[in-house]
Amino acid sequence: MSDAYQDKLLLSLIQAIYETVLLPSAWDRIVADLTKLARAESGAILGFEGPDNRKISLAVKGVQRSALLDVDTLSALDEATLAMGLGAIATLPVNLANSAPWSSALRRCFGEDGKILILLVSKEGSRRIVVACFFPHAADNHLAIAAETLMKVLPHFQTAFALQKAMVNEREKSTRTERALRSCATSSAIVTADLRVKFANRRFGRFVDAPGSFIDFRDEVLEFQDEELQTEVEDLIEQARVNKHDHHLRWAKSKRTGVSWIVSVDFLSFGSDTYRFGNVFSSNEPSFLLTIRELSRNTLLTPDDIKTVFGLTPTEAALVHSLANGDAPSDIAKRRGVSKNTVHNQLASAMGRLGIRRQAQLLSSLAVLSFFTK
Repeated sequence: MSDAYQDKLLLSLIQAIYETVLLPSAWDRIVADLTKLARAESGAILGFEGPDNRKISLAVKGVQRSALLDVDTLSALDEATLAMGLGAIATLPVNLANSAPWSSALRRCFGEDGKILILLVSKEGSRRIVVACFFPHAADNHLAIAAETLMKVLPHFQTAFALQKAMVNEREKSTRTERALRSCATSSAIVTADLRVKFANRRFGRFVDAPGSFIDFRDEVLEFQDEELQTEVEDLIEQARVNKHDHHLRWAKSKRTGVSWIVSVDFLSFGSDTYRFGNVFSSNEPSFLLTIRELSRNTLLTPDDIKTVFGLTPTEAALVHSLANGDAPSDIAKRRGVSKNTVHNQLASAMGRLGIRRQAQLLSSLAVLSFFTK
């Protein structure tokens, strides 16, 4: 094999190794090219965790899969590699003179007389990924050249495995997070800075489609029918873009209709300490988790709920309930036949006992409580 051809084959092999991150079927080609490059008679790439664990990853060339999956063979490889360090290479003589317990099993799998070159590519706990190449009647200088070849591809193997593991972890995390978002009791959506919707749960869809809603979808872009709500959402998105690690929440109220909302925005990115939605991030474009809760139509939260949780009197609980449903203090006073100051004093007394100073904080607490109502 000429040096030029060997270099070309090595480059092709390295490219194929990285292809396995997205194309697992490429492993068969890799083990074939690696066997050819190392000038071995047969070879295998094997991921295993002891002989009793049947969760095995395998690609072979010139070796019977059934023989390699045999319990005795796995026990032999387990014993031979158990003490090896990451990136280590070991040479196992396979012949009748070798009396080691694992020798007979490996002879049945690879051949009666020769040597097996084993490279430990990955090791996490008891799980290992190894490359094994069999050389019948190989001279020591031949094995040295083969070992050098394996060491050239070792960092590429390790990088590809790390990428694959990260991708699997992110896929699992994305699945769990999206499932949580879909079943979330609040109307939530993942949006871009220009209010383009990348993902929305069912509650958000129902919220938008509800009669009298203040939000519309147009070409997958949110359009607000209320100026105050739009201003608060855009402002929160800008705050989240600047302060990426903070949770941004605000109470918004329409001057035109008196309807109020609790709006929250969280920055989403590829950072290690933020949520990651793999299937909605097709680019590095900043994305945000937008949650909107309309307080004026909250028919689930009752005065009894408020009374029980916050420890208020029935009168105070009824007052707070009316406030949560969008009623202004003047409207509440008129309906009750009392002065506006009386309503303000009752509200201030209730908020004081709760340690709440601002009305927006009280409405935020009520919004959180309403999330748990059924």
